[in-house]
Amino acid sequence: MTAQSRHQLEVVGALSANAGWQSRAATGYGLEAFEVDWEAETARCPQGSPSVRWTPGHDVCGDPVVRIRFHGPTCRACEVRSRCTAAKNQPRQLTVRPQAQHEAIQAARQRQEPETFKAQYALRAGGESSISQGVRRFDLRRSRYSGLARTHLPQTSNATAMNLVRLADWFRKGKVDQRQRRPGHFARLAPLPQFGRAACLSSATAA
Repeated sequence: MTAQSRHQLEVVGALSANAGWQSRAATGYGLEAFEVDWEAETARCPQGSPSVRWTPGHDVCGDPVVRIRFHGPTCRACEVRSRCTAAKNQPRQLTVRPQAQHEAIQAARQRQEPETFKAQYALRAGGESSISQGVRRFDLRRSRYSGLARTHLPQTSNATAMNLVRLADWFRKGKVDQRQRRPGHFARLAPLPQFGRAACLSSATAA
């Protein structure tokens, strides 16, 4: 949300589904089933009953949230109470983020439902692989210098080196099959023929 408001950039990423059991159940009433009126500071349940309490607060991490509580007698007398809450006597309660965050979360969850999102999200694999290669081979997360100007030089050098390495791999693919890599020590032990492992252990013991 910060990237979009400050830099007009849309971050494409998979957002976890609502953790409530109501959302996981096919017939449950999750958070997405409630209508929230931010101006009136009320919410309306799927059966049309309005909330009776709107309390701003903070969660365990200190982030701002809004706790919404519905009318107890109305909830207890509701015919579809089992689809809404598992509490015996307490009414349904909702905990939502502030309006901007709440609407951004709901929009992101709706955006990732179509199959076209998977193809769009697959483009991120290229960026993830570049970061992974830079971290593993070029120590991308560390800087030997302090200050932005001095840090920029090794970053540029790392980017140039990554391009050269990828070009070399690309040219080498036509000559060397990348699948024929030399197996590691553990992999060389796995495909030993019958009695081969015992023979190796015997020879090692004899030596």
